[in-house]
Amino acid sequence: MPTNQSIKKQLRPSSNQELSGSHSVVIVLLLSIIALLPFGRLAEVPIIVMMFWGVYLLFKRFNALTKSSEFKSLSYAFLAYFSLTLISAIDSYWPEKSILIALASVRFYLMGLVVIYYASSSMLQQVIKWTVVLMVVWAIDAMIQNFMGHSLLGQISYPGRLTGVFGQNVKLGPVLALMLPLVMIQMCSYQTWLRWLVVALMVLVILLSGTRSAWLMMGFVLLMFWWHHVKGRRWLLLLKSATLTLLAVVVLWFASNDFQQRIERSLGILQADVQTIDYALADRLPIWKTALNMYVDHPINGVGARAFRQVYSEYSEPGDVWVAQQGGGLHAHQWVLELLAETGTIGLVLMLWMMVVIVRLVKHDFQNNLVWPFSVALMAAMLPVVSLYSLFSSFWSICLWWLLIMLVAGVKKNV
Repeated sequence: MPTNQSIKKQLRPSSNQELSGSHSVVIVLLLSIIALLPFGRLAEVPIIVMMFWGVYLLFKRFNALTKSSEFKSLSYAFLAYFSLTLISAIDSYWPEKSILIALASVRFYLMGLVVIYYASSSMLQQVIKWTVVLMVVWAIDAMIQNFMGHSLLGQISYPGRLTGVFGQNVKLGPVLALMLPLVMIQMCSYQTWLRWLVVALMVLVILLSGTRSAWLMMGFVLLMFWWHHVKGRRWLLLLKSATLTLLAVVVLWFASNDFQQRIERSLGILQADVQTIDYALADRLPIWKTALNMYVDHPINGVGARAFRQVYSEYSEPGDVWVAQQGGGLHAHQWVLELLAETGTIGLVLMLWMMVVIVRLVKHDFQNNLVWPFSVALMAAMLPVVSLYSLFSSFWSICLWWLLIMLVAGVKKNV
């Protein structure tokens, strides 16, 4: 019977040279995934490389991997996700797409095996550090775009939004908000003035991005950091932060017509009129009602993962604005409704089980600086008030699985 110490030794590469070289390659691949997000499917290239690497590890280190608690947690989480997508494909309205979503998720699992196998504190710290550098560069590039009219790459912003390196896609705000916990943790090791400068830059760009879900994610991250990492003079720091944020909002209100319009539109949610509320929510109410109609008609396993768009017009109400504009909605714009509509009760239960698995894994290590930022980022993405991308979309699934894999790797003991 192997001891815990022998298992840990098995989980490490056999030589220092292999350790150093492999760590560097894993770091580069992980950073490449995030760096290539603005360039469409290119982000899949490093994932595919790690997928084949993961297949190799399964054959070479299977016995050692199976004795790792991180391997088990990642496997259970993947099994839940894989199952909910595959079960939804049984009678899906778009079966080939639903099956593809399930099969394609295997690449994340195999990628995760590579990361948890080679995980070490120094490796994770390097990934965090260079991811933060990338986010700062993107934020600076976005501010250049805001003042000059184009980014360093010559890209023009999407009308009414600050999109930076993402060009005509409004993804900059959500990605910066998602990675903000990493920024907050990394900047703790720098001087106070630099910390405030970088955080202020990130906050400003996220506000200018015009994505209100990104604003909510950002607010949640800042509050979580204040609650967990500010020990002394907490209320004074909260007052300073609130004052600076209010000042930034006031300045942007007078300096940016686009920002002012986003605020004015958002305030409509406080009205009693349904049409005004729907306008404030960017016409989300018809989509949410249609999602509920799908769930009522298919309560067990939904209409199929990513099949939402295929049946939208069938379940929409008469006069639906999305049917009139583009033939229907693409996804539910709220992850609980998306799971219910596309994967049914089974899908929601399996997703909750997946969350339980992860919570049980991290509950004793949550305060660890290699665990906290990834945990909080995932929590921010899964806030019920966040209305962003489909859980099954290529872009958002890459972001969420990247964070989840890093989270599991951060829990690895004695790395």
